[in-house]
Amino acid sequence: MTSQATASAPASSANLGPAFDSMALALELRCVVMAEPADSWSVEHIGAHRPGGTESDAVLIAARMAVGDGSPLHLTVNNAIPIGSGLGSSSAAFVAGVAAAMRAAGNDPNPDHVFRVAADLEGHNDNVAAAVYGGLTLVPAEGMPMRLPIHPSLHPVIAVPSTRLSTKMARSALASSFSRDVTIRTIARVAALTAGLITADPKLLASAHGDEIHEGVRSDLSPEVGQMIRIARGAGAFHAARSGAGPAVLALVGPDGLDDVVSAFKENGLDAIQPGVATTGLI
Repeated sequence: MTSQATASAPASSANLGPAFDSMALALELRCVVMAEPADSWSVEHIGAHRPGGTESDAVLIAARMAVGDGSPLHLTVNNAIPIGSGLGSSSAAFVAGVAAAMRAAGNDPNPDHVFRVAADLEGHNDNVAAAVYGGLTLVPAEGMPMRLPIHPSLHPVIAVPSTRLSTKMARSALASSFSRDVTIRTIARVAALTAGLITADPKLLASAHGDEIHEGVRSDLSPEVGQMIRIARGAGAFHAARSGAGPAVLALVGPDGLDDVVSAFKENGLDAIQPGVATTGLI
């Protein structure tokens, strides 16, 4: 074992509307984990957001998976990512936990290795990919994740309500199959989203709206999400969507409309975060 080691991973917004389980955007809110050799396993949370008393500790689970139970560590977690809001808090915790533990054990945390370990723990790859590699990430049908360009004029604004929604509950609402018409419309929306993210074309991004795979069926679980999306679009956001499982909402805004969207969220009693895109993932 070596001495104290640190790693951090960013928050992320997955799906971005129609790109269910296949795209995510890294956001500059971070989970920072410090690991140091100890006589027994322990974890201390010092950040603004921490798991509840009945919730499992993602950082501890990831660290033990990375180095094994026989190499105990004391972990200190400073997490700035809201939990249970659809901002990839568990993925960031898994990624930072794995990397910090590996560094404390004297090993270099290769990003592809960290991705594989964290993805196995998380169970789905989109948020994990953004947390490891940063930026706008695509999880292809085959092979490892890849970075896509996102136009620098697009600014993410996150509206975070006071409610929480577990990913397990949100996934339980999904259908097991979809009609041909829904599938065709979804493909068209994903194509428009991808082109819009690259070009910042408002018309392309507007045509990515209206997902039928996950957003519509989850509306009963968190009805406030639909209203938040309408607020953002009404204030001038080019695109607005449920962030991951929600209930946070991601709005993508051009530079001229940023103040209007932030003000609209705040006027409706919502916290509005402007984290910026995390162009670097795991640090």
